[in-house]
Amino acid sequence: MKLINNITLLVLAIMLGGCGENGSTKPAVQDDHAGHDHSTHEESGTNSKIDTQADSHADDHGHDHGDAPVDDQHDEPDAEHNDVVNLSAAQLRDSGVVIAPLNSGDIATHIMLPAEVGLNLDSVVHVTPRVSGVVTSVHGFTGNEVKERQLLGVLESSELGEAKIFYLQTIQAKVIADAQLTRQATISQNTATLLALLEKNPTPTELREQAGDLRIGVDKGRLLSAYAQMKSSSANYDREKELDSKGLATQADLLAAQEVFYSAQAQYAAAYEDIEFSYRLALQESEQNAMIASMGVENAERRLHLLGMTQAEVDRVTTEPDTNIARYELRAPGDGQIIAKHLSPGEKVGTDEPVYTIANLDTVWLNIAIYSQYAGAIKQGQRVTVRVGDRVGNGVVDYISAVITESSRTIHARVVIENPNRDWKPGEFVTARIETQKSFAKRVVPIAAIQSYEGHDVVFVQDDGIEPRRVTIGRKNDVSVELLNEDIALGTPIVVVNSFLIKAELGKGSAGHEH
Repeated sequence: MKLINNITLLVLAIMLGGCGENGSTKPAVQDDHAGHDHSTHEESGTNSKIDTQADSHADDHGHDHGDAPVDDQHDEPDAEHNDVVNLSAAQLRDSGVVIAPLNSGDIATHIMLPAEVGLNLDSVVHVTPRVSGVVTSVHGFTGNEVKERQLLGVLESSELGEAKIFYLQTIQAKVIADAQLTRQATISQNTATLLALLEKNPTPTELREQAGDLRIGVDKGRLLSAYAQMKSSSANYDREKELDSKGLATQADLLAAQEVFYSAQAQYAAAYEDIEFSYRLALQESEQNAMIASMGVENAERRLHLLGMTQAEVDRVTTEPDTNIARYELRAPGDGQIIAKHLSPGEKVGTDEPVYTIANLDTVWLNIAIYSQYAGAIKQGQRVTVRVGDRVGNGVVDYISAVITESSRTIHARVVIENPNRDWKPGEFVTARIETQKSFAKRVVPIAAIQSYEGHDVVFVQDDGIEPRRVTIGRKNDVSVELLNEDIALGTPIVVVNSFLIKAELGKGSAGHEH
């Protein structure tokens, strides 16, 4: 329509007489120029490019069109009127402009709901002393960041002192039992050697020579004495038998010698069996006593562990000074921040109340209040974003309560947010953005790629230079926008970051051509 109006004005100018001396045709030309609609270039075959710069008219800076025909003034209105920004790769890089190919993607719909940042209750620890006692010093204070096993406070505990004393007693008992076992093992080995030697029926002289260094104890004398008596009575009996055979001994002497021999033989056999049995039994008893003593130490050590002592601390009990016998060190069970303290010097504390509360703030919970009308739209696994200023947190819905909160009539949902820099403070109220649905879009650009230019939505496309291209917007959210333009091919390079700088550059060019 504007093109028709322009032609009508030109015809009227010609009918009025052309280029008169009084410049009667000049106002008509200026009106045409002032009313010139650049969108006609698009309608006459420039696709969706938007031509916005004013005509240069390099040879007519004084606006004196002279006697030239009106048609010559706008014969090629776009000959020097191109909305193109030419920037080198270095200039684009220095200005932070990012160009990326046009791609397909997902457009996600979302719901904005109120939420509160809270402690991750799964990482909150209440520290309670394992023993009762009186506080002698405090080392952990509210707000302190603590590491695992870091000292929080010291108590003087009679309960712990008694446990340490019992542990020391069991160690001493084990030392005695082990020594007794070692001694009995030596006796048993020597006794077995002696018994084996006696089985060879040595002479008393040979026996004294071979068994002289064997340490056995009283059983050695008993056994050797019985063996010597048996050997002596045996020799006497043999002599009496020989004399009797020669008729030189009476029957009474022979019977007396026989009786003595049999008695000595029986005593030796009894001593042998008794010693063989007793040394084995003594060894077993020593082994049992040593085992019981060892178990006593282990049980006493377990008790110390139950009272909160580490293995290294238990190992130091035998060498620590007596002044530390009742010292109980309260240590942090893990990394975190102290958010509550109930411990003061001189205070008596027990084992039924926590004295510290420590929270690991590496993660926090985002507690979302879901209104009943949105209950069906929120599901576990949906992505959640929370943004406050330049702080951004992301997570997924990992829990949805099965009941409605009575006071607020809302459903509670929970999201775990990473918090390594402590950006999110428990108790802070925020707004959560929950992605409820995703749908595929053939052409998707970041929302930052869209600019409003001369009354139209445009993106900036890179060809020989960078130029605006009018677009039609479809579905969108606060991150992405769908383009409905079939004439913009996938893979087309588009400015996706700092596109406003390209718009500003075009604005400079347009301002330089205003009449």
